[in-house]
Amino acid sequence: MNTIDIQGSIFEAKHLQEWLNSGIDQEIFALNAKSLSGTVPYEFLIYSPNISRRNDGRLRDGDLKRYSHLEYGGWWCSGIDPLNDYKLMIWGCFKPNQPRRDQKKIHKFLKYEHPPKEQTRAFFLQITKQHWAKISDRCSIPITKEDLQHPGGFWHWVWLHNVPVTIVEGVKKAAALLSAGYAAIALPGVNAGYRTPQDEYSITIGKPFLIPDLKHFATADRQMNICFDQDSKPETVQRVKTAINRMGRLLMAEGCEVKVIELPPGGEKGVDDFIVAEGQEAFHALYNTAEVLQMWEIKLFTILTYPPAIALNQRFLGQILVPEGEKLIVLKAPKGTGKTEWLAGEVAKAHDQGRRVLIVTHRIQLGEALCNRFGVNYVTEIYGSETGDLLGYGVCIDSLHSESQAKFNPNDWSNDVIIIDECDQVFWHLLNSKTEIAKRRVAVLNNLKQLVQNVLSSQHGKIYLSSADVSDTDVKYILSLAGEYRVNPFVIVNNYRPDSGKCYNYSGNDPRKLVAAMDKALSKGGHHILCCSAQKAKSRWGTKTLEERFRRKFPNLRILRIDSESVADPTHPAYGCIGHLNEILTQYDLVIASPSLETGVSIDIVGYFSTVWGIFQGVQPTNSVRQMLARLRETADRHIWVRKRGFGRIGNGMTAIGALLRSQHSATRANIALLSAADNEDYSYIDQNFQPESLQTWGKRACVINADMKCYRDAVLKGLLGDGYKILDAADIDDDEGKKILESVKAVSLSVYTNECEETAAVEIPTDTELKKIKEKRAKTRTERQQERKADLAHRYGIEVTADLIRKDDDGWYPQLRMQYYLTLGRDFLTKRDAKRAKAQAEAGNGAIWKPDFNQQQMMPAVMLIEELKILEFLTPGVKLRGSLPELLALKAIAVQHRYTIQNYLGITISEKLTPIAIAQKLLGCMGLSLTYVGRLGSRKNREQVYEFISPDDQRDLIFHQWLERDESAHKFSEQKEANSHLVSPTSNKEMITQLSDTKPTVPQTVI
Repeated sequence: MNTIDIQGSIFEAKHLQEWLNSGIDQEIFALNAKSLSGTVPYEFLIYSPNISRRNDGRLRDGDLKRYSHLEYGGWWCSGIDPLNDYKLMIWGCFKPNQPRRDQKKIHKFLKYEHPPKEQTRAFFLQITKQHWAKISDRCSIPITKEDLQHPGGFWHWVWLHNVPVTIVEGVKKAAALLSAGYAAIALPGVNAGYRTPQDEYSITIGKPFLIPDLKHFATADRQMNICFDQDSKPETVQRVKTAINRMGRLLMAEGCEVKVIELPPGGEKGVDDFIVAEGQEAFHALYNTAEVLQMWEIKLFTILTYPPAIALNQRFLGQILVPEGEKLIVLKAPKGTGKTEWLAGEVAKAHDQGRRVLIVTHRIQLGEALCNRFGVNYVTEIYGSETGDLLGYGVCIDSLHSESQAKFNPNDWSNDVIIIDECDQVFWHLLNSKTEIAKRRVAVLNNLKQLVQNVLSSQHGKIYLSSADVSDTDVKYILSLAGEYRVNPFVIVNNYRPDSGKCYNYSGNDPRKLVAAMDKALSKGGHHILCCSAQKAKSRWGTKTLEERFRRKFPNLRILRIDSESVADPTHPAYGCIGHLNEILTQYDLVIASPSLETGVSIDIVGYFSTVWGIFQGVQPTNSVRQMLARLRETADRHIWVRKRGFGRIGNGMTAIGALLRSQHSATRANIALLSAADNEDYSYIDQNFQPESLQTWGKRACVINADMKCYRDAVLKGLLGDGYKILDAADIDDDEGKKILESVKAVSLSVYTNECEETAAVEIPTDTELKKIKEKRAKTRTERQQERKADLAHRYGIEVTADLIRKDDDGWYPQLRMQYYLTLGRDFLTKRDAKRAKAQAEAGNGAIWKPDFNQQQMMPAVMLIEELKILEFLTPGVKLRGSLPELLALKAIAVQHRYTIQNYLGITISEKLTPIAIAQKLLGCMGLSLTYVGRLGSRKNREQVYEFISPDDQRDLIFHQWLERDESAHKFSEQKEANSHLVSPTSNKEMITQLSDTKPTVPQTVI
């Protein structure tokens, strides 16, 4: 045996070399490791009093046989015990030179042995003062004289001063990090940081909790990093993810800031190997870019970890052969690498084999464009085409129900091909869109599930999922819909990272700097694309305002506006342009596009457009922003302004899927319970557990969007980096120039919006017959859209539609008035309103409901919550209100106590920092009301701001009167109808209906 003497201790040379090969300093090895052989290892490992022994104290024969391999020697390691006055820890690990087989996995060997019958601990290795100083310098936390004199030394200093700690699996990894200048704690396994109480039958009987060693260091505000090995095996990846999540959440509950350090995929497995291969500075870069646990959890919903069957790294996909027997084909490739072209080949192959193809999209324009590329009819073309649906057809996912134009029946499809392009966006549209699909969502979800099962269970059926952003979430969703039909996804990944060019990022709270840069660029000529996230006339930075602004500034500029209105307006130059962009766009100098140009179209014009500009106000998902910027395939400079934080939230805005889904479950239970109690009816027939797999997918996507909205700009920029862009800071502009830009945009915006409101108020309200025809039309002129809007507003408010009313409606006035109405005059009709909507949803879903839609439509919990807060007591005109009033202090106390409930049902964030007046203002804002500041009262040292309620003079009383009349009339009609139904006998039913038909009153509609 080759040995080496280190400071009087004898070690096997191979043991030292093993540690040195892991990037560990020799001094740390010598302080913590021992080379053992013969019977000595028994003394270190077999010490538990719980081990069964013979009467003479000797080990049982079975244990002697099990541990006989220890006598061939190995190395032992233990550290100090922070829970025992920092003395040497008895517990540790032993790595035998000749390991024994794992009895549970006979093909594997047990690399490490730990004391049997003893609970596992954590490793706190000893280090030298030089390493201590290195760690101190790294984290900028000084070492005091008292720290040096304390018996606990380094680890007491770490505990006392909240030094950041990195948790790893395996003692050598901790030693490597300590050598590199990081405080590190080692666990013997990824699940060893916490324990889950179990009974004698291994059934969980309690909640997980941190092991005492970690809990001791889990002090408030400490940064705790988790850095476990990276692996390629899906089951191992999932096990590690679960362990990180559980331990991380427990550390967060103690007040720690938890971050996750991920090693690059495909490289070294452990952090020690990474440091040896890449160097300490490379790890330092990983350390500095570690993600907080919440964001790391979110990222898991956006990545694809299924091992690829075909991995490419090329500019274009080219010809890829998929084995005939594959059922679920997943294609992940960067934008512009030929996904659509490859799918066109797969469609042609399916047609050659006599199979139909169903192309499912989330936008009509996208579906039409794909069908044009694939040589398949879109659903609207079937009846006017010679081929009809012989080759299949394209359809928007909204239409996957029997009452649509497609008259869709999933049982018509089995040995066919289903293509879901931009699948991530299709699924999100399916699960959350507020378009027509919301009325039939349960039916569509049922049909999609049946479609997936029919196709995957058939002999030749195939499903293709394609997107640059396809993830485990999308694949698992299809697999979960498949139910008992088990298939292995055939994954194709193109790892090509394009050089997408430069992307200039403009700072500021608004895009004035970008517009100033656009002015200079347009004045020099060239051709440009401007992507906007908004199109409404009200939006200051939307397509309509900017079109008019640039038209005024550059009268000779040829401008084309592409948005959902212009492409559907037969009188507009952009009408129907989506399928012919490459032919049309070269006729213009500036193309201003809304998200209508987001996916499914490819601008392949070369050498024409010089720059792509983008103004993104935080109203669309971050991947949609990247999709818009990528429509021009040619590498050209991108210039973008992105709002720092996004608008809106999904559900209660949470980024933890558990909390998000729990809020939906509890809200549904509360809504049904309240309805049952108030309506005195049985709602137990409603299926509250409809498609949990779909709700789980909704929750994952919602968490991603909620997280992105909180750091919208950073999320967009990070995504663009991944797309191959080089992010550069744009040049600043003079403050005066910026002010001029802003004033010009404000003036144009006001002009455009005022004109839009006045024009809409001036058009004639169509008759019911005319309105029905307009609503059924897909292509509408500007006047027809205005007529439809005016008719909807007239029905909604019941008063004359003026320009002022239109502005208020655009500002969200209707839900505010509705809330006040049902809190006051309309309170008696609230139950009937909610019950009507609940029954309608259950009927449309054959007894099932989609929880997010159901909860959003129910008002009773929100109304009762505001009643419980007694906010209406402060709406007495003339009464002076100040923050010290006992009633307002009581309001704050109960609001803070129930802040999570308030956030769930009212969408309002309440915190202890808010004053009672500020909380009252937030709650009154739900009704479009507020308290008015009238002055200050009190002595000079104790002066308080004083407020009072002033009734608004905005016609809301007239609207409430109209709504009340409408509800009372509807209620009377309902009672009369119910009474008449008792008069109809089976023998005279036909006669009675005839008698009543002449006298039946007009049915008033209740408030929507």
